Amino acid sequence: MGPRARRIISSLLYILMSLMPQTELFAGDEVKQQDILLASSGLGLAIGLELAKSHLTPEIPRFSTPLAIDTYMRDKFRRGAGDLDKAEIWSDRLIYGVSLSSLIWGPLVADDRAKSFLINMEVFSLNSLVTNLTKILVARERPYKHFGTRESLQARDNTSFFSGHSSVAFSQAVCNAMILSEHYPDQEAVIWSSLLTLAGTTAYLRVASDMHYFSDIIVGAAVGSLIAWTLTRHELNRFEKKYSNGMNFSISLRIPLG
Repeated sequence: MGPRARRIISSLLYILMSLMPQTELFAGDEVKQQDILLASSGLGLAIGLELAKSHLTPEIPRFSTPLAIDTYMRDKFRRGAGDLDKAEIWSDRLIYGVSLSSLIWGPLVADDRAKSFLINMEVFSLNSLVTNLTKILVARERPYKHFGTRESLQARDNTSFFSGHSSVAFSQAVCNAMILSEHYPDQEAVIWSSLLTLAGTTAYLRVASDMHYFSDIIVGAAVGSLIAWTLTRHELNRFEKKYSNGMNFSISLRIPLG
């Protein structure tokens, strides 16, 4: 993680912590102080692992040979050499400007801010822990390193599987789509389509920038969505906001192959 990313995350955490004492913002009887404390502890653990990841990732990759599907999709998605940096910059703008910032704007636009704040923190923390533990254990070489399209980023070179941008983008998109759809049922289609489109674009840009393989973003999107769907539904049920047992969940990610 670079200095810019650390500054952004630190700023988000500062805003989150400054919001927590505001009783008017979190005026919900069902959310207890112990819920917020546990969620905050999980968030701290997730941030700690993110910061320590560079020291825990092996210097020699455990997996370096790309799958056939990854090579094929890389040829379809990857941008020209001059556009790699642009694709990476835009993926960062989306992950910070939309996904990570949803820890703030999600609760602010929800009817029950306390529950939304709690669930957003829980989903982000669990997803971040699972993602980074997998990156450390798998230690897959990134495509730019394997094909020599970028200069070495040292510890980041072997953290390709699975895509953290994709898992965070989809976990926060699904989490907030479920919460906001409960509050604004007449806008459900717009909410889901908008958030999933932004998440899908973030994932696509990670392949376009040669930072990840296709399998990295697919697994990242699936894991992030599953964590968010399971945890958010559990918490909404715990607060007696039942989801219909017959509701089906599916993601349709369409990316042009031309």
